[in-house]
Amino acid sequence: MKSDKAQWVDKASKHLKFVVAPGTEAFDTLKNWSDSYNAFDLWVRLNALLAMSSNLETYIATVVSLALESDPGVLYSSSHSFDGASILKKGGRRNIYHDDVIESITKGVWNKRMSAYKQVFGVVPVGFDAHIGSLERVRTIRNKVGHAFGREINDSRNHEVKSIAAMTSLSRQTLRKYQNVIYHAVKSIDQHLLQKHIGEYQKIFFYHKMKETLTTVQPVSTKAALLKQQLGKYGDASGKLFCHGLVEYYEAL
Repeated sequence: MKSDKAQWVDKASKHLKFVVAPGTEAFDTLKNWSDSYNAFDLWVRLNALLAMSSNLETYIATVVSLALESDPGVLYSSSHSFDGASILKKGGRRNIYHDDVIESITKGVWNKRMSAYKQVFGVVPVGFDAHIGSLERVRTIRNKVGHAFGREINDSRNHEVKSIAAMTSLSRQTLRKYQNVIYHAVKSIDQHLLQKHIGEYQKIFFYHKMKETLTTVQPVSTKAALLKQQLGKYGDASGKLFCHGLVEYYEAL
């Protein structure tokens, strides 16, 4: 546009091609188009952060649930005192506090979430705890986007104001920073819970559900081969020996 010596007061259609009938374009001037484009670009970034934050909470709820099912003793400050897979096999129900624990770790301000995490699992991973300030800012922006189209919630509900409040600012650089924060938080939680509390419970659960389609007379080797085949459909590369050991472990519970 610089080569065309464009001016902010020019009609937008003078420099840009719009697939609308002449005279019906939505933008009066090039400046009007530029402001609208920047507002849309900001709205996309805000919604990207909303999606990241929502996915983070969904992930935490899922992985914490797996940890509680695999190692139910953590709810009694007695980690690894009994195997959740045994409860699963015998048809036992979840602990009555299961959902309350998940809610305490996925709802509210982040310092309370981390306190709840520590109360249940004993420690908070360093990569998780180190980003509490940024995670709280993400939560605040997420609520503004989810409840007030990216604006201050209280201001948006002030019916005496007739003008549209400005959206919360979020640069591309800051969005990338928050994306990196969420990635490292997830990675640290994943390593902690997988190594300390979950182990191979998810695959045991998979076999438990798959076993409903098997017959009791099938040998372990056949069941292991079927397990390997079914896991492979989801991209899991578990080998024959692993699957054989998992089936033997489950059947011995």
